[in-house]
Amino acid sequence: MKVPVEILVTNKRLDYRDIVSLSDAVDPKETISGFSGYMETNANGFSLEYSEDIDGFNELETSIIYRNGVALISRRGDINTNLVFVPHTSCDCVYYSGYRQLSLRVTTKNLTTDIGALGGKLSIDYTVDIMGSMAEKNTMCLSVCPIESVS
Repeated sequence: MKVPVEILVTNKRLDYRDIVSLSDAVDPKETISGFSGYMETNANGFSLEYSEDIDGFNELETSIIYRNGVALISRRGDINTNLVFVPHTSCDCVYYSGYRQLSLRVTTKNLTTDIGALGGKLSIDYTVDIMGSMAEKNTMCLSVCPIESVS
């Protein structure tokens, strides 16, 4: 059964320019966004679905599936991405900007979650490489809380 949820997404990101030109002491850029969506849980994991607006793009439909220690995040809209997160592993993923398709290598440093029927958090620490060069270092944290129905 799909349960309505509130989702708070916190991204901390260092892009290529920050990584190359600045010291390790630089603080990552942080964005915090809130969304309403739906969650389903089962014994092996959970799935989340929500719509998000990103500057310069029309609404994107985002789905997150977490099963048996692996997370898959897909976005559909003006841009299309399919990212796979396997702890301590590199995965080849796809990003389509509407003009060109790029192959990305996503290396998951750490992935933790405690999301269940009552909500919780999903945290992913990862890097993105394009053509063998690191393009970004990211930490994404999703906090999920069921919306209580008013009787």
